Amino acid sequence: MLGIILYAYFLFIGFLYASCVFYDKDIAVRVWLGGVMGTVILMSGIMLPSMFFGFGILSHILLMLLAVAPYVAFKLIKKQKLFDIEIKAKSEYLDMKTLCLLILPLTLLICVLLTNHILVPYKGGGVASGQSTYGDLQMHLAFVTSIKEQGTFPPEYSLLSGTVMNYPFFVDMLSSSLYLFGTPLRWAVLVPSYVICGLLVLGFYMLAYKLGGTKSAAVLATVLFFINGGFGFAYFLDGAKADHKVFTDIFTGYYHTPTNFNDHNIRWSNTICDMIIPQRTTMAGWFMLIPCLWLLTEAIKTNSRKTYITLGVLAGFMPMVHTHSFLALGIICGAMFFLYLASSVDKKEYVINWVIFGSVVFVMAAPQLMFWTFRQTVGNESFLKLRFNWINHLDPYLWFYLKNWGIAALFIAPAFIYAKKDNRRLLISAAAVFVIAELVLFQPNEYDNNKLFYPVYMIVLINISVWLLYMWDVLKNVKCRAYLAALVVLFGTVSGALTICREYVSGGEYQTFSEYAVKMADYIKENTEKDAVFLTGGEHLNPVCTLAGRTIYSGSSLYVYFHGMGNELTRRNENVRKAYRGSYNELLEFSKANDISYMYVSSYERNDLEINDETLSRLELVYSIGDQDLYRIR
Repeated sequence: MLGIILYAYFLFIGFLYASCVFYDKDIAVRVWLGGVMGTVILMSGIMLPSMFFGFGILSHILLMLLAVAPYVAFKLIKKQKLFDIEIKAKSEYLDMKTLCLLILPLTLLICVLLTNHILVPYKGGGVASGQSTYGDLQMHLAFVTSIKEQGTFPPEYSLLSGTVMNYPFFVDMLSSSLYLFGTPLRWAVLVPSYVICGLLVLGFYMLAYKLGGTKSAAVLATVLFFINGGFGFAYFLDGAKADHKVFTDIFTGYYHTPTNFNDHNIRWSNTICDMIIPQRTTMAGWFMLIPCLWLLTEAIKTNSRKTYITLGVLAGFMPMVHTHSFLALGIICGAMFFLYLASSVDKKEYVINWVIFGSVVFVMAAPQLMFWTFRQTVGNESFLKLRFNWINHLDPYLWFYLKNWGIAALFIAPAFIYAKKDNRRLLISAAAVFVIAELVLFQPNEYDNNKLFYPVYMIVLINISVWLLYMWDVLKNVKCRAYLAALVVLFGTVSGALTICREYVSGGEYQTFSEYAVKMADYIKENTEKDAVFLTGGEHLNPVCTLAGRTIYSGSSLYVYFHGMGNELTRRNENVRKAYRGSYNELLEFSKANDISYMYVSSYERNDLEINDETLSRLELVYSIGDQDLYRIR
């Protein structure tokens, strides 16, 4: 409970700052931007005190004081009461109908899927996941638990001992904060996810309203983005003619849906099921990217320096929240600067504001990039490769995007032609992101370039929604226009809706840890050194790192390889095999050289590795339950 109170405190602080900076905006904008600010302060701001005092309670207390100090100082200078906040009763952006019929239901849908996908109680005391969280979630849990348990900062990459954590970890550190203050692990992950997703849905609607100019366009864009899908449903309908099981398999198969069907090159995933629920960094990245785009358009429109500075502060925190979103925002900002430069009335003031904005971003982002991002990517041949046509290996170029993006690809040309000048410039800026993502592979996993394509997709869908409503007015005398509109919405959402249904059904379906693995993790947390290194197999369902928060010598290739450390992983995996099958003396020598204190043996290690039983017999068995054994290496 204390962890949730801590988070609520920072959300309130964020609202106070938003009310100061955006005093002329209505309550909906301030609640949204305040929630973003408060979350970012806790999620990213804890970095500073942790550098000096470690990731612990003291650092959080210091951050609580540091976070409120500028606000109190501002109020004292202005000679105003601390909580003297003027609130406009009526919101320009949001009415109660839209809130109750769109924002809250979509948020509730995402929260339900989160709840039945993250550490779901399983029979006998184990835990389970849904389809989309069977893989990525275990990595994020390992980061959450290791940051809290070990308390060191910068944190160690617990999946590969002796390595600094270079993967964007700030959103997992947010959950670590709640976990540190006593919130159970499941709720330490779920509670901030609920808040972030609620603000994400609200934020997308706000951005769509700002760009589209009407609530109708904003509602349509929000529906099309979160229930998104291309024309993949057609493959299932066609196959169902011969065998009805082709369609029913959507709800039972593993990644066999209209938005994720590799056999037919359907690779454009549903935003809720495959991007938000399992990919916490993407969820947090969008949660920050969307208000940055909102602030960018606001800053350009008003030429307001405070808006540019606020944008700079938010953008400056982004690299270790989600590097792809930071890169996409950077490309968009660069293009927008030049597109508006010629038409700016006061070019000097315009350039000065951009210089201030860029300076704020540089001061805040450069240390993150230098210490974490560039250390992972520079000189690593797994990153930054020239590569055209993203993940498409089977289809003609345009056909691939037509069937994957669906109505977004079908209507993008007329939407661009119809778009007002400001939106057209934003579309051109987004096109720059698209072109770069099509030409450069930024990470070992080619699929992950989609994290650059989705920001483009957001902007495209908003402009398409504006054009579709324009066509609705054009066709006002056509009797069947309601049927045409329903058909467009159906084609734009049916694949996504089917995928969401499948994801809901899968909730709690996949056991990740047995009751024995959970109890083993509890024992490790309570009885082993926080900085101890463990020798384990390469299974991604590893309770030592995921639930106990301890560092392991070599982790799963599902994570380590795609984080750019494939060569080191290959070397270590061979060492692991030698250690498990080697003699007692060989194990001792290897463990001493790599500072390993414990050996973990479960059914996975027994089946995958050639274990030397004679060696095990000479080790101290410190804990055993079910198929789980833990040995101390002396």
